[in-house]
Amino acid sequence: MKGTLKINNVTAWNGADSLVSYASLGIRDGRFTDPEALPQGVPEIDASSLTILPGLINAHVHFCLDGTAGSVSNLIAEPHITTAYKACAAARATLEAGTTTVRDVGCNGGIGIFLKRAIQHGLVEGPRMMASGPCIVMTGGHNRFIGTEIDGVDEARKAARRNLKMGADLIKVVATGGVITPMVEPEHVQLSMEEMRAAVDEAHNCGRRAASHAQGKQGIHNSLKAGVDTIEHGIYLSPDLIDEMLKAKTALVPTLTPMRRILDADARAGIPEYAIQKMRRVSRQWVDSFAAAAAAGVPIVAGTDAGTPGNPHGSVAVEIKFMVEAGIAPLIALRSATTAAAEAIGMAEEVGRIANGLWADLVFIKGNPLLDINALDHLCGVMKGGEFVWFDKARQF
Repeated sequence: MKGTLKINNVTAWNGADSLVSYASLGIRDGRFTDPEALPQGVPEIDASSLTILPGLINAHVHFCLDGTAGSVSNLIAEPHITTAYKACAAARATLEAGTTTVRDVGCNGGIGIFLKRAIQHGLVEGPRMMASGPCIVMTGGHNRFIGTEIDGVDEARKAARRNLKMGADLIKVVATGGVITPMVEPEHVQLSMEEMRAAVDEAHNCGRRAASHAQGKQGIHNSLKAGVDTIEHGIYLSPDLIDEMLKAKTALVPTLTPMRRILDADARAGIPEYAIQKMRRVSRQWVDSFAAAAAAGVPIVAGTDAGTPGNPHGSVAVEIKFMVEAGIAPLIALRSATTAAAEAIGMAEEVGRIANGLWADLVFIKGNPLLDINALDHLCGVMKGGEFVWFDKARQF
């Protein structure tokens, strides 16, 4: 049977504050099961000397952006079919790097939605996906190159309905300006609370969730009043906004990776100067807001914003490590890409843990990431749905 096997001599991290040992893990038809219930003669592998984690989750990617310094200008200039081919390659690279589930929160033309279907039908290799379709943005607003421009409540509602008709798993709204779009600022308000509320209501009416690109204080406040489920970036969080998030149980997807990658980039990398200058201005507040939210107990969810300038597609481990460098415990950082992420994106009964009935998505590493988060770099194998994407136990040596 496809996706059916037994993994023996298992040391695993499964969301707790220490590693646990299992004599065996059972996998049947791609999902975890009681190993004693497996039929005789199933394939077996020995995981001695390895550490197994649930497949990692990246809750903020843009597969239509290629992650080069000119990712935005490339997208604007290239044919749509070229963007689609690049997105397929990005999905494959992401899966091979151990990120087995992603949430694509903005692709032009619905590429993310159609890529998800291609993966589901076995036409393309990639992670499990949730996709928002085009972002909903104000006319002339941030992310307009991957969005639908709207003005007013009725247009916001219609844009959300069109995305849902296309097959969107969530709705993404843009509450403020941002870093990678010229002539907009992270602090400035864009969509109004009423416009966002209309789009969010449409998502919730269909049992979907809503995410908001929200960087400035007023935009974050408007997003929370509109009822979004996740705040993306959250650069200018105040104590009052953190309290609002705690009361609403709204998760923060801090996306430290694009900030770090732009600030750390070589001067010759070619990242637009306007983006560098904006990032320098907001970076200290960005880290401080993240640290304050995490310390207060706001649910933290990993997302790399992969695809943005100088930010290639691949492993979400880079975000986990940046979180630890910013001061949070490895345990919380690991949960941000597993249990906490699965809960925030609405997939807690499918992924994020090693538990009977959930998809058997796994990463195999060398070392204990609770003691040294850099153990995530020592990747020895990736499994999705009980089948190895690749496995090289020899890497443990």
